[in-house]
Amino acid sequence: MAVSHTAETMKKGDNPKSQLKVEANEQSGVLVSQALEAKSTTVELATPLTAEEKQRLAKLEKVIDAKLGDFFDVGSALMEIKINGLFRETHRNFNVYCQERWGFGRSYANKLIGSAERIQLLPENQPKPANEFQIRPFLKLEPEEFPKKWQTIIDAAGAGKVTSRIVEEALNLPKRKRKRRNLRASDQTERVNELLDSLRAALNERNVEEAIKELAKLEKLLKT
Repeated sequence: MAVSHTAETMKKGDNPKSQLKVEANEQSGVLVSQALEAKSTTVELATPLTAEEKQRLAKLEKVIDAKLGDFFDVGSALMEIKINGLFRETHRNFNVYCQERWGFGRSYANKLIGSAERIQLLPENQPKPANEFQIRPFLKLEPEEFPKKWQTIIDAAGAGKVTSRIVEEALNLPKRKRKRRNLRASDQTERVNELLDSLRAALNERNVEEAIKELAKLEKLLKT
């Protein structure tokens, strides 16, 4: 799976939409090659971390670094870092921390945290979602609704595997029919970032089939 880079052929003065396409192609190429480049930022320091907080931050970041494919552990670690402001010595806010430290944006970070919040509500003996894509439809519901809804999914799957179709049917999720329309630059940028986050999630989980689907969506968006 390869993504072409066209940035070198672009000249100054191209329209914003073309430039957006170039930037998105560059980002998706980086994702596929798994070579995200970190940025450095000079930030006015907030309240310094205590020795205990520094030790805790190091432990949490080790979890994220070692388990980027495990959405529950990563989401739990990110949630604690966000709640306790453990990013404050090096980054001005949590969103910047996620982007510069881990290479993903606010949307994906919130999905991970939302997933962790919901899974923590499940009884210990109840089967857990196997991957991020199984729980994603539940993020539109309140966390407290998740345990009962998830049990519905488990019952529907029976001895079989929980699939996206089972989730959609159990939750009575309508298939969305989107009218073709021209997106504003800001709308398109947001949509591109969402697709890049989904592509990154699929790659982290080594879900080639899902990665190909997300890449196809991205390519289709860039052609509109």
